[in-house]
Amino acid sequence: MYEEIIYGPEDAVPLASNNHEAIVIEVITCNYKVKKVYIDNGSAIDVLYYKTFKELQLEDKQLIPVQTPLIGFAGPPVRPEGMITLMVTVGESPKCRTVPVNFAVVKELSSYNMILGRPTLNALRAVCSTLHLSMKFLTPDGVAEVLGDPEVARACYIATLKGKEKLVAQTTCLEPWEPAEKEERLETDESLVELPICPERPDRVVKAGAGLSELTRRALESLLEEYAEIFAWSADDMPGVPPELAVHKLHVDPNIRPVKQKKRNFAPERNEVVKEEVGKLLEAKIVKEIYYPTWLANPVLVKKEDRAWRMCVEFTDLNKACPKDCYPLPRIDQLVDSTIGYEIFCFLDAFKGYHQIALDEEDQEKTAFITEYGTYCYTTMPFGLKNAGATYQRLVNKLFKNQIG
Repeated sequence: MYEEIIYGPEDAVPLASNNHEAIVIEVITCNYKVKKVYIDNGSAIDVLYYKTFKELQLEDKQLIPVQTPLIGFAGPPVRPEGMITLMVTVGESPKCRTVPVNFAVVKELSSYNMILGRPTLNALRAVCSTLHLSMKFLTPDGVAEVLGDPEVARACYIATLKGKEKLVAQTTCLEPWEPAEKEERLETDESLVELPICPERPDRVVKAGAGLSELTRRALESLLEEYAEIFAWSADDMPGVPPELAVHKLHVDPNIRPVKQKKRNFAPERNEVVKEEVGKLLEAKIVKEIYYPTWLANPVLVKKEDRAWRMCVEFTDLNKACPKDCYPLPRIDQLVDSTIGYEIFCFLDAFKGYHQIALDEEDQEKTAFITEYGTYCYTTMPFGLKNAGATYQRLVNKLFKNQIG
């Protein structure tokens, strides 16, 4: 992530800039899309208003007490209800970033839901332009630009001018948020048939087009039965990639001081999800318990499309200490073009593909993360590491070098 961030002639200047509107955006947190988020690079703290705090289904017992009042906030000093750290996503996928934000929760009336100040803007390395009513920041997929909504900014400003008694009904503006559903894909009208690949296990099948000729279908069945042992149906069927083919190494800069993140608290039901996920990883020998780690990160829970939880680890600090592996990744348009002229297409879904690649033994303890039940580290390559995609693509190219056109 070393692209240059600039504002130039190609960046449009909205008409609302003549009114000197504030930058007001929307973000995602706690599985809600939160609107009326004021970007304030003059604020030394990030603020979450109490009414919004309650609308996010958060509880007062999650607040960390704080004694320091906020000065210059709304005239006299204001004492926060407490502090809370939330994971906040800014931008739209794939060009987005999710960062932990340490909010001061304030029981004050406001036309905004939250204020993102310098701590979050610095964490994003964001560059703001009030002329363009936007902010830009780097993501693994390039420079993201988040545009402010001038109409919402104007409405908030007018509501503030009308007096605090008008703000009560305007504070919250939340929408339940779920990961975007897959876009409708263009598919053929051809139906699918199930082909058993193991006579002893009729439940283990693969799907093939019903339009295949009888000769082709039988040849395919014979091929699948011959190589049935290469298919994985559970973690026990996953022997892993031999170390001589691929091992992921972090190459951490020894001059960078290790970072131990402060333990993040979860609601009881989410702690149960973390406990269950860690149990599965331990059973599959993907993680192991560790003592006295030098690096320490926090787990993050993300809802999948089927509404189940996926546990990831926030390796932000560790990734900053690792150099970029510039191994080229394939372009989807070139992959599609390379299939032209072939009669049969075969799609392979790697079972826990990343976890089949071993993590270098010296680097394992650097992936340590903390939970309510202990500290653990990965023994295989996890999601979220800076160069995991490059390592995986290098392995795929090596395995299929004779098949890749």
